[in-house]
Amino acid sequence: MPKTILRNLQVGFGISLLILLASSTASYVSIRKQIHNSTMVDHSRRVMSRVNKILQDLQNAETGQRGYLLTGMEKFLDPYKNGLQSLPQSLSRAHDLTADNPAQQQVIDTLSTLVKSRLDRLENLVNIKKRGGMVSVAQLEEGKTYMDSCRLLISKIIDKEESLLNRRSDELTRSSGYTSIFVLLAAAVSLLITLFFYFRLRADFFKREELQNDLKRKDEEIQRRLSITQRIAREIAAGNYEMQIQDGEQDDLGSLTGSLNEMARSLKTSFDELNNNNWHQAGLTQLSNLLMGNKQREELTAVTLGHLTKYGNCVNGAIYLMEQDELVLRGSYGLEDPDHKRFVPGEGMVGQVFKDGKEKLFENLENSSYVISFAIGKVQVNNLFILPVFDGNQCIGVMELGALQPFSSIQLAFFRDAVQKVGTTLAAAQARLVVQNLLEETQAQTEELQAQHTELESLNSSLEMHTHKLQASEEELRVQQEELVQSNRELEERSKLLEDKNVEIAERNQEIQKKAAELEQSTRYKSEFLANMSHELRTPLNSILLLSRLMAENSDGNLNEEQMESAAVIQSSGKSLLTLIDEILDLSKIESGKMDLDVQPVFFADILNGLTAMFGPVAADKQLGLEMSVAEGLPMQLETDKQRLDQILRNLLSNAIKFTASGKVTLHIDREQSQRSRIVFEVRDTGIGIPKDKQHLIFEAFQQADGSTRRKFGGTGLGLSISRELARLLGGEILLDSEENKGSVFRLILPEQISGDIPTAFAVELQRPMTRETDLETVGPAVVGQDSQVAVPAVERMPEIPIPADIPDDRDSIVAGDRFILIVEDDIEFAKILLKYTRQQNYKGIVVVRGDIAAEMVARYMPLAVLLDIQLPLKDGWQVMAEIKENPKTRHIPVHIMSSLQVKRESLLQGAIDFINKPMALEQMGDMFRKIEDALTRHPKKVLIVEENPKHAAALSLFLDSFDIASEIKSNVEDSIVALSSDTADCVILDMGVPDRVGYETLEAVKRNQGLENLPIIVFTGKNLSQVEEMKLKRYADSIIVKTANSYQRILDEVGLFLHLVEENNGPSTKSPGRLGFLQDVLQGKKVLVADDDIRNIFSLTKALEKYQMTVVPATDGKDALKQLEDNPDVAVILMDMMMPEMDGYETIASIRKDQLYENMPIIAVTAKSMMGDREKCIAAGASDYISKPVDIDQLLSLLRVWLYE
Repeated sequence: MPKTILRNLQVGFGISLLILLASSTASYVSIRKQIHNSTMVDHSRRVMSRVNKILQDLQNAETGQRGYLLTGMEKFLDPYKNGLQSLPQSLSRAHDLTADNPAQQQVIDTLSTLVKSRLDRLENLVNIKKRGGMVSVAQLEEGKTYMDSCRLLISKIIDKEESLLNRRSDELTRSSGYTSIFVLLAAAVSLLITLFFYFRLRADFFKREELQNDLKRKDEEIQRRLSITQRIAREIAAGNYEMQIQDGEQDDLGSLTGSLNEMARSLKTSFDELNNNNWHQAGLTQLSNLLMGNKQREELTAVTLGHLTKYGNCVNGAIYLMEQDELVLRGSYGLEDPDHKRFVPGEGMVGQVFKDGKEKLFENLENSSYVISFAIGKVQVNNLFILPVFDGNQCIGVMELGALQPFSSIQLAFFRDAVQKVGTTLAAAQARLVVQNLLEETQAQTEELQAQHTELESLNSSLEMHTHKLQASEEELRVQQEELVQSNRELEERSKLLEDKNVEIAERNQEIQKKAAELEQSTRYKSEFLANMSHELRTPLNSILLLSRLMAENSDGNLNEEQMESAAVIQSSGKSLLTLIDEILDLSKIESGKMDLDVQPVFFADILNGLTAMFGPVAADKQLGLEMSVAEGLPMQLETDKQRLDQILRNLLSNAIKFTASGKVTLHIDREQSQRSRIVFEVRDTGIGIPKDKQHLIFEAFQQADGSTRRKFGGTGLGLSISRELARLLGGEILLDSEENKGSVFRLILPEQISGDIPTAFAVELQRPMTRETDLETVGPAVVGQDSQVAVPAVERMPEIPIPADIPDDRDSIVAGDRFILIVEDDIEFAKILLKYTRQQNYKGIVVVRGDIAAEMVARYMPLAVLLDIQLPLKDGWQVMAEIKENPKTRHIPVHIMSSLQVKRESLLQGAIDFINKPMALEQMGDMFRKIEDALTRHPKKVLIVEENPKHAAALSLFLDSFDIASEIKSNVEDSIVALSSDTADCVILDMGVPDRVGYETLEAVKRNQGLENLPIIVFTGKNLSQVEEMKLKRYADSIIVKTANSYQRILDEVGLFLHLVEENNGPSTKSPGRLGFLQDVLQGKKVLVADDDIRNIFSLTKALEKYQMTVVPATDGKDALKQLEDNPDVAVILMDMMMPEMDGYETIASIRKDQLYENMPIIAVTAKSMMGDREKCIAAGASDYISKPVDIDQLLSLLRVWLYE
């Protein structure tokens, strides 16, 4: 029956479902078509409405214009102005609505052109009226012609849309009719099928009802029997396993009842065994815990009997142990003065159990003498259990237990297992006792051996005295023998004169080698002495520089101008002394051969740039002429160490200006006539000259031509000595030609390329492909006049460039919202091409043909980007670029440099987004505009921070994030390269606090990676970089920033420059309290512990830190620092000098770190000995950071703010 019903339901519902799906699908398709037709009808109406709106706006504009022409009143222009505002929107909307109809779009494009022309004519007539002119009939007729054309086109558009509207309306009506017919047909078929299957299901229902009544009666009987079974199951679950069910029915339910009875019996048996096992194991565990520890034997027996009698429900017990062939009572429980305390094996039942090694059980003893006494009477013990005590296989005793009730099998098994543990424990205790006795005997024997050893030492002393006497006799004999050998040797030498001379030469060579070793040792001692002297001099200099700066700043306002000037002089003198120390160390490095070279291409124009900028103002102050020139035909560069070359030339020019009272100083670069592969730098002056007899002295260290105490000119006498050694190191020499009162000529001669071994760890980098490509171009004369202070450009000086005429551009048509680019180019034809291409890229263009007004035009118009040429009249492109980047309003604007010169690297270093060589192809112009577009549209900007110290990295990241600059932090080279390759970073900030090798590897890896060559890199370091380190870094880095109090602001400025960030509301350069507050107020109220053995340093640091409302706790050594830290637990940071008496900084830091309370305490190590590896040693000792003396207060404040910020 159920199968018949199911089949009927499946067939009926299947057919109904198919009809429903077919009708639904057809309805859906029909309705979708109706919706589409309705939408298209509405679309046509909207197009017609929008076109009518265009005609209405055009008529309003024309009406307003006519009213104004007739009356001259401004109020009649309102419809005209409204029409001007709404017409572009209406045209744009009409154009968008006809996107599906290209023919209509062409008509609308034509209409847009006519409307624009009509509006131009209307505007022209209005402007003529405003100026008081007369409007001619021809002008009005021309406007009417445009208006008629507009009406004709609008009528054409409307006619086309009406035609489309009629066709779409017919399609909508047709699809609606089809849909109605199909729905009615589907409804009729569904109704017939429903009636047919209704009657089929009704017959099945009556049959099903009869069967359900029979099932109901059987179900009631089953429920009654199940309720009985459930009740019995609940009893069993509650723990009543005695319940049984009586059910004689032979069916499934009867089988279930029998299984339930069997389960109850099994559960009872299992739970009984489980309880017995738990009782057994718990007793053994408690016994093991009681036996743990180094207890004596008597204590162990007492503990054992106490536990077994209580836990095993006994009343008394005893333990006998074998001692000297007898069983001796060593423990008892509940016994009354036992008569037998000793047994021999086999005596009594105790002795017999020991002898047999087998247990004995006695139950239901009557009339026995085993009793226990109480206060109110005695009780007879009826049951005894005697069992041997074993240690392994050896019986060591007997245990006896008595009980009032018979022992169960569970109790007996427990006692057997317990006595095994007791036997092992008692044996171990006995072994410990034996070991103790042996140890005491061993100590006594050791004391005897020591006494005997003392006697043997006295005997050995006397034997040694006799031995020395024998050795003295042997030495006398050996000396006599050597004298005889020497006599024989003299005889042989007289016969071998030639051999004698060779020996003499060999001895002299050995002496020379010995002298060389002594000289090397002397040099090493000298270097160590200079390093130590540097430390001793830097320590007081630290106080001088700090205190003089504080006085010069006069933050309290309690000093007058003269006192502030004196403080400034003190600070200047201190810095001069620091420079002198560095010069002495330089000389020491040169003499010891430890001076490294950084060999790279050096451009003559770059050298002249720097020297002119440095000495131009000095020469002008002394009213001296300063001329610099390069000979014609000379290459643009030579290969040498730029820093060392600059150092030599600065020293020569400085001396020339110092010793010249009038006239001029010149620097000329040319080839050496005798050796064309060498370059001569000739410094000539008209000064006091040098006497012939003094010329050999000036190149010696600490020597001057005038060495008297009344000399006119100051100086240490180190400059020329260092210059001469540096010239030799560079493979060259310095020559002097001078005559007293007529001037001097110093010639520095260097090879064009350094050959041979280069004494530098970075020599391998010469194989790196240079990013600056140079052709073998020649440089013409580049001379700076005596009154000129303009830097020599990085290219050869060009002839005077004529100023071309201005080019018509779009500057007068620029309105708010326009996108435009400023083009700085003096080539008129090329400028026109650029302007045309700019317009093709949907930009407007402004053209500037001269350099002197370029930066001013950029600031006035604020373009989206600048296209800049280098060779410009009046002012070159480098100066224009500098002015743009120095102005906070314009520095964010992307600049793209174009030039025929090979200056790509210089352009990028100056802040350009890219460089293209002229002449350029159309594809290059496209790339140029794509890069400009990319610089304008890429958001958000992202910075990669490479920093090993997570505290520094997190603080810098948080600071950049407050200016909406996203950042990512990495701590090693591999992760940095992966991050740059897989994600887009716009700038890299590298902290050179990471190990030097890692820092340089990161720079090299980034710049050598394809696609990252032009990525800006900012080096952010807490180290005071040497000039060598700075030159190495500048090979890759675009900017170097030393951590100071304002270094975060400088980071923000540099990042803003490289990312071309728009500076709103005065930009990032404005120090917003809300954004910089976490750096400004973090020091206020904090307590700092200053540990230094020099009280002057403590005083100067205290004065400097108290300005920022910090509380200073002083300590003069490591022990004092620990005491002060204990007395002041609220100290927030520690400044720790690493060189102190008694307990130095390393030991002090280690002691502080041992206390868990100070595991995370910021500790900044301070050392005056800035040597290689100092920072790593301090960090390894537990310091959080590192700073060297003399302490730069700005750098110290930067470190304090980072470590105190939470």
